[in-house]
Amino acid sequence: MSFYKQFMPPTALAGLIRALEIYRVDWNSGENLPEPFITCLANTEQCLYFYVNDTIRIVPEAHVEVPVPPVVITGPKNKPVGLLFGKDHLMVKVIFHPTGTYRLLGLNMKETVNNGLDATRFWGESLHDILYQLRGADSYESMIQIISAFIEAKFDARCRPQEPIDLVAMKMLNPLTDHSQEEWAAMACLSLRQFERNFMTRIGITPKLFIRIVRFEHAMKIKNDHPQKSWSQIAEECGYTDSSHLLREFKEFAEFPPSRFYLQPTSGYSDFPTG
Repeated sequence: MSFYKQFMPPTALAGLIRALEIYRVDWNSGENLPEPFITCLANTEQCLYFYVNDTIRIVPEAHVEVPVPPVVITGPKNKPVGLLFGKDHLMVKVIFHPTGTYRLLGLNMKETVNNGLDATRFWGESLHDILYQLRGADSYESMIQIISAFIEAKFDARCRPQEPIDLVAMKMLNPLTDHSQEEWAAMACLSLRQFERNFMTRIGITPKLFIRIVRFEHAMKIKNDHPQKSWSQIAEECGYTDSSHLLREFKEFAEFPPSRFYLQPTSGYSDFPTG
């Protein structure tokens, strides 16, 4: 059994949240399903995950399985990480705008890069009540309503106001938008040094690295949507100097060559629509 759906946030949270997702896979169902393991490639996402049933495990380079808390906050990744799903996988994922987690929690996002933080550190035992409600929900839509109401209450209580740099970071998610660092800084009404420092605090990585990962994600999406396109065509379309340039990005952000794109189960680009 497999279910996946993306939901738009309620209007009150549209400036904070990009989307919400629910993904359910039951490896106990006896169906012919792929192995419950994916590689999550480098990405710009800031997320809040609720693992309603079985939790997942991170499998780093040492291949030691590290349990993940049932509610976890994650930041951007500049390197891949292996994820091993539980047999009864029911995940609700809140995808924030690039500076959404910072605005909600005031957290220096450098702490979240390639890392997941136990959300009880910020919201305490109230999260156990949310998980209890999710387990008793009668529909996926009800789950979205439960989590949206929870975040909306936190948003009203302590969320930082939106600033120009927050809007700039959203615009930087568009891989077809081409501006210099100085131009982005000017749009944020900041000097270049102020922009870089504030960007690191709000997002966790430098603006330059953020743009590189956005372009890499764009290349992956093009190949996923248009498998007939060669990597050379995609490299040119995405503004890489040549296919070797894209290959170097693969080595850093995926740690496998482009030839393994369809062989390596990855989040969002294979049998797994998300991770």
